[in-house]
Amino acid sequence: MAERSKRRPARSAAQTQLKQLETRLAHLESQLKTLRAEASGSVGAARAKLESLERRAADQITRAQTTLKESLDSIARTLAASKETMGFKADRLTRAVRAGVRAGTRAYRRRARR
Repeated sequence: MAERSKRRPARSAAQTQLKQLETRLAHLESQLKTLRAEASGSVGAARAKLESLERRAADQITRAQTTLKESLDSIARTLAASKETMGFKADRLTRAVRAGVRAGTRAYRRRARR
Protein backbone atom coordinates (compact mmCIF):
# COMPACT_ATOMS: atom_id res chain seq x y z
CA MET A 1 0.00 0.00 0.00
CA ALA A 2 1.41 3.34 -1.01
CA GLU A 3 1.95 5.83 1.78
CA ARG A 4 0.60 9.30 1.49
CA SER A 5 3.16 12.01 1.26
CA LYS A 6 3.08 14.23 4.31
CA ARG A 7 2.36 17.77 3.24
CA ARG A 8 3.61 20.58 5.36
CA PRO A 9 1.01 23.15 6.27
CA ALA A 10 1.24 26.44 4.44
CA ARG A 11 3.40 29.05 6.12
CA SER A 12 1.68 31.93 7.77
CA ALA A 13 2.47 35.50 6.76
CA ALA A 14 4.50 35.96 9.96
CA GLN A 15 6.55 32.83 9.28
CA THR A 16 7.23 34.00 5.72
CA GLN A 17 8.32 37.45 6.91
CA LEU A 18 10.61 35.94 9.55
CA LYS A 19 12.19 33.64 6.99
CA GLN A 20 12.74 36.58 4.62
CA LEU A 21 14.25 38.63 7.45
CA GLU A 22 16.61 35.79 8.36
CA THR A 23 17.65 35.47 4.71
CA ARG A 24 18.31 39.20 4.38
CA LEU A 25 20.26 39.19 7.62
CA ALA A 26 22.47 36.34 6.41
CA HIS A 27 23.04 38.19 3.13
CA LEU A 28 23.96 41.41 4.95
CA GLU A 29 26.38 39.54 7.20
CA SER A 30 28.14 38.02 4.19
CA GLN A 31 28.36 41.45 2.54
CA LEU A 32 29.82 42.90 5.74
CA LYS A 33 32.45 40.17 5.77
CA THR A 34 33.38 41.04 2.18
CA LEU A 35 33.53 44.76 3.00
CA ARG A 36 35.82 44.14 5.94
CA ALA A 37 38.16 42.10 3.76
CA GLU A 38 38.25 44.82 1.10
CA ALA A 39 38.71 47.62 3.65
CA SER A 40 41.66 45.88 5.27
CA GLY A 41 43.56 45.90 1.96
CA SER A 42 42.68 49.47 0.95
CA VAL A 43 44.41 52.77 1.72
CA GLY A 44 43.45 56.45 1.75
CA ALA A 45 40.06 57.65 0.54
CA ALA A 46 39.05 54.19 -0.64
CA ARG A 47 39.63 52.80 2.82
CA ALA A 48 37.59 55.60 4.42
CA LYS A 49 34.73 54.98 1.98
CA LEU A 50 34.78 51.24 2.61
CA GLU A 51 34.87 51.76 6.38
CA SER A 52 31.87 54.07 6.08
CA LEU A 53 30.02 51.39 4.11
CA GLU A 54 31.07 48.85 6.72
CA ARG A 55 29.60 50.96 9.53
CA ARG A 56 26.31 51.40 7.65
CA ALA A 57 26.11 47.67 6.96
CA ALA A 58 26.84 46.93 10.62
CA ASP A 59 24.05 49.31 11.63
CA GLN A 60 21.62 47.58 9.25
CA ILE A 61 22.61 44.19 10.65
CA THR A 62 22.10 45.41 14.20
CA ARG A 63 18.64 46.76 13.32
CA ALA A 64 17.71 43.53 11.55
CA GLN A 65 18.87 41.45 14.52
CA THR A 66 16.87 43.65 16.89
CA THR A 67 13.77 43.36 14.72
CA LEU A 68 14.18 39.59 14.51
CA LYS A 69 14.59 39.30 18.27
CA GLU A 70 11.51 41.46 18.89
CA SER A 71 9.51 39.37 16.42
CA LEU A 72 10.54 36.14 18.09
CA ASP A 73 9.75 37.58 21.52
CA SER A 74 6.33 38.66 20.27
CA ILE A 75 5.66 35.21 18.85
CA ALA A 76 6.74 33.57 22.12
CA ARG A 77 4.41 35.85 24.11
CA THR A 78 1.51 35.12 21.75
CA LEU A 79 2.16 31.40 21.93
CA ALA A 80 2.26 31.47 25.73
CA ALA A 81 -1.01 33.42 25.87
CA SER A 82 -2.59 31.01 23.39
CA LYS A 83 -1.50 27.99 25.44
CA GLU A 84 -2.88 29.59 28.58
CA THR A 85 -6.22 30.33 26.88
CA MET A 86 -6.45 26.81 25.48
CA GLY A 87 -5.69 25.35 28.91
CA PHE A 88 -8.43 27.48 30.45
CA LYS A 89 -10.93 26.39 27.79
CA ALA A 90 -9.95 22.72 28.19
CA ASP A 91 -10.45 22.97 31.97
CA ARG A 92 -13.89 24.51 31.51
CA LEU A 93 -14.86 21.86 28.97
CA THR A 94 -13.65 19.08 31.28
CA ARG A 95 -15.70 20.49 34.17
CA ALA A 96 -18.75 20.80 31.92
CA VAL A 97 -18.45 17.20 30.71
CA ARG A 98 -18.05 15.91 34.27
CA ALA A 99 -21.07 17.91 35.41
CA GLY A 100 -23.07 16.50 32.48
CA VAL A 101 -22.02 12.95 33.33
CA ARG A 102 -23.00 13.46 36.98
CA ALA A 103 -26.36 14.92 35.99
CA GLY A 104 -26.99 12.07 33.56
CA THR A 105 -26.06 9.50 36.20
CA ARG A 106 -28.45 11.08 38.74
CA ALA A 107 -31.26 11.20 36.20
CA TYR A 108 -30.68 7.56 35.26
CA ARG A 109 -30.67 6.45 38.89
CA ARG A 110 -33.84 8.42 39.67
CA ARG A 111 -35.58 6.83 36.72
CA ALA A 112 -34.37 3.34 37.68
CA ARG A 113 -35.83 3.68 41.20
CA ARG A 114 -39.34 4.29 39.94
